[in-house]
Amino acid sequence: MAVEYITSRNMVNLIQETLRLINKPMEQHCIRVSYIMSKMLETRGSYEKYELADWMVLAMLHDVGAFKTDDVRMQLTFETKNPLPHSVYGYLFLKYLSPLEEQSKMILYHHMDYSKTKDMDYRYRYEMEVLKVAEIMDIWQRAFKEKFDYTLINKYAGTKFDPEVCSLLADTVEEHDIFTKLNDLSYKQEYDDSLEYVLLSDDEKEKYLKMLMYCTGLKDEQMVSETVATVYVCRELGRKLKLSEYDKNEVYYAALLHDIGMLALPTELLQAPRNLNDEEKNLIKTHVELMEKTLENKLSKEIIKVAAAHHERFDGSGYPRGLKGSRMGSKEAILQISEQVVNTMEPKPYRAARTRQEIIDDLNNGIISGKYDAIVADTFLKNYDEIMDKAAQKAETALVTHQKLLRNYNQVYKSLV
Repeated sequence: MAVEYITSRNMVNLIQETLRLINKPMEQHCIRVSYIMSKMLETRGSYEKYELADWMVLAMLHDVGAFKTDDVRMQLTFETKNPLPHSVYGYLFLKYLSPLEEQSKMILYHHMDYSKTKDMDYRYRYEMEVLKVAEIMDIWQRAFKEKFDYTLINKYAGTKFDPEVCSLLADTVEEHDIFTKLNDLSYKQEYDDSLEYVLLSDDEKEKYLKMLMYCTGLKDEQMVSETVATVYVCRELGRKLKLSEYDKNEVYYAALLHDIGMLALPTELLQAPRNLNDEEKNLIKTHVELMEKTLENKLSKEIIKVAAAHHERFDGSGYPRGLKGSRMGSKEAILQISEQVVNTMEPKPYRAARTRQEIIDDLNNGIISGKYDAIVADTFLKNYDEIMDKAAQKAETALVTHQKLLRNYNQVYKSLV
């Protein structure tokens, strides 16, 4: 169903901007590696343009695990001294939470020496060797600056890197002058033009949108479970209110991505075991604006409008704009109430979880004060247990793959040490 709400190109732009939210230098590294890899494969000459575009997306995500396992401000350290944690996490993240299950094994081995992978029986082994070279080239170029010499890789041909790929790199430099373009930034237009050939199926778009929701777990695992729960509470509440399928889907995507702006905020602030001061609270509130900027021109204005109102309240007491009920509708109300209920029923480092009765009292008081839309809140109250039970069942099913990732991390890591 995602095909109606986002184009293939906008989906790729959204992935890129989500990575940028977390850390711009790391996002730029991933883009440069993506460019180098695509030009090398283009030089090889056996790929269609849409195939090259697919590899660009994979390369864009090759270091996604680092956002979870490492201090991304210390990229050179973890890339060269201890790459295994982010390689393992990135592999599992793409295997379980993206459309790139078959290609994910490339991420697991993208720092392993060619001498150990040359005999691997793997469909994408050659592309994996290209990814290795593309990554080290970007690392070296940025580390050595004017002293950078790509031909130094030939010292490691046959040991760390595939000799055929080292030769391909030389051909690529001669044909495309890639390092000059990376230095003067002229590669960016060429890179953007190539992404026009990305062709995602409906299922792939849906999986990528869910993957972006799971990205909140790169900062805070609890955000994943809360977002998933909010999504399904919205679905059940929307069903009880007899929303059209189209309206339910708009609320669904708004709920799926409403907290994506949180990725730009410091983890220590999100997990602070205390009440925040006013300055810190104001910083937290910026996540709504960050979400809007990230989704702008990629998803429909209505979806963004609903998502942006998740902290607004019908009496004007919410943020960031202090909107009142006359400027909002039932879709906004569904997300507001669902998100509030899920948020308060979960314990936080600075407070205990609210009981069922406390949540019900809050909804009743919100109806009386005008804080919540009366029809939506009353429908929730009348069907509270049914909505929460069904939503919990669906959320539990949806979280199975994410929990499998967490369980398998140590097992895979130990097998490679």
